[in-house]
Amino acid sequence: MAAQTTADANLKNAIQIYYDRMLLTRLEKTLRFDQFGAKKKLPKNEGNQIKWHRFKNIAPVVSSLSEGVTPSAVSLESQQVLATPVQFGAFVELSDLLEDESLDPMVENAIDVLSYMAALSLDTIIRNALHGNLTDQFANGKATEDLITQTDVLNAEEIRKAVTNLKIGDVRPFSDGNYQLIAHPKATFDIMSDASANGWIELNKYVSTEKALKGEVGKLYQTRVLESNNVEEITNGLSIKVYRNFMFGMEAYGLVELGGQNLRTFRKQRGSSGTADPLDQRSTVGYKFSNATPILDSARAIEMYAASDFDA
Repeated sequence: MAAQTTADANLKNAIQIYYDRMLLTRLEKTLRFDQFGAKKKLPKNEGNQIKWHRFKNIAPVVSSLSEGVTPSAVSLESQQVLATPVQFGAFVELSDLLEDESLDPMVENAIDVLSYMAALSLDTIIRNALHGNLTDQFANGKATEDLITQTDVLNAEEIRKAVTNLKIGDVRPFSDGNYQLIAHPKATFDIMSDASANGWIELNKYVSTEKALKGEVGKLYQTRVLESNNVEEITNGLSIKVYRNFMFGMEAYGLVELGGQNLRTFRKQRGSSGTADPLDQRSTVGYKFSNATPILDSARAIEMYAASDFDA
């Protein structure tokens, strides 16, 4: 019986699945902004657009029914949001000497590094699509982020204000009954340092009944708080560092679901490039995914601009 090699189709498929799972696992551990979008699968052979439908609330009925009289039907109103996914990807080249002489498994190391790169890339793509397209809240009532001073930080009052505004706008919380806040670690430093935040609950005091979210550190005023170093930091016109944190209700934005045909690794062996690599000196490892991040309703999320006492 002939020995099985990596050229065999079944083994090639198994290796491909293994690398794809490595990539997806690392992505899922790193991503933050992908947790709260309304996800759709990437359609195959169905055009290049994905549709989301957002239904409007119907006014309450307060008039009683009349005996024997059929009331008028109410009408459903929906808004269709279309988005065209675009592709992103990258690859690295591995030399024959590097692969042959390295003590470490170079392909797995490359997948690991590329996985973090892909996760940070996707997280940043989503974050950038959200910035400037949601409801703005500037700390301490400032009119713009350029007017934020060092004392205008993200504290308990700012969180209460954001939650109240979402409730006033009839924005539903997530299925666990909470809104979700993604904040910079310096912003969570301010929240935890706020003596008036007497409703703060540390993560280890409630995760036994609720599954922890990626990056979650605690809960305050019906809001689960997550940390992310990828929350954008800018320096405003007053030379103050400002952090662009986000609070989400349900279905504020859409996302293309990862996995399947939408998240692939690519391993090209030495010798697969023909005349482009005549001495079989190079192999490559790469990844590719598609994404679209349409805003479904700008009123269902709040971008919270604040400085931090950590920088004082």
